[in-house]
Amino acid sequence: IMKTIAGIIHARKDSTRCPNKHLRPLGNTTLIDIALENLSKLDVDEKYLAVYDQELKDKVIDGVKILHREYDSVAPGNAHHSIMYRHLEDVQSDYIVNLNPCQPFLKVEELQQIITLFKYSKFESMITVDKERNFFWDKDRNPINFKPNDRLSTTTGPWVYSATHSLVFYKKQYMLDNWELFPNTKHNPYPFVIDWSEKELLDVDTETDFKLVESYYG
Repeated sequence: IMKTIAGIIHARKDSTRCPNKHLRPLGNTTLIDIALENLSKLDVDEKYLAVYDQELKDKVIDGVKILHREYDSVAPGNAHHSIMYRHLEDVQSDYIVNLNPCQPFLKVEELQQIITLFKYSKFESMITVDKERNFFWDKDRNPINFKPNDRLSTTTGPWVYSATHSLVFYKKQYMLDNWELFPNTKHNPYPFVIDWSEKELLDVDTETDFKLVESYYG
């Protein structure tokens, strides 16, 4: 059965690590302009910009509607999901896909392929992940994904999946009932492996990230 999907960009001015990153100039554009242009080209049932700040609302383009957020959902720090995602009550579609507005080199055709796959899949939730060989320890320095005498090699070591945060799919009603994206069990969310370049996956979280992305725009 085909799912109904709303594509949503969530953005705020008061991000803690890189304030106002969505509106800073990147050549003759901005992160939010790039993300809105990508969203406008996607084949989904609804398209929304979920924001509080007027400067971000002013960026909205044809084909994308504004979902108004209260200030407490965009204040510095991380609000509880019951505050951060309260605006989803105004969405009609059964499923949501969050589109990361901080990855300016994402390609629309690749995003669309994944959205279409999810639309016709049996999965209730999904997240894009990158496959890599790496090693992890917990906070007490206990090995997480390797055993004694394993060879610590990035060519023969264990594969792990790491979230790219590019696309996050979840069921709207699950969020409204539980105020969580998904239950975090096997296949929920389903880790969908993508094979994109490092440039495509550049994600502006910090000032250093922004400077790196800025360098591509001259």
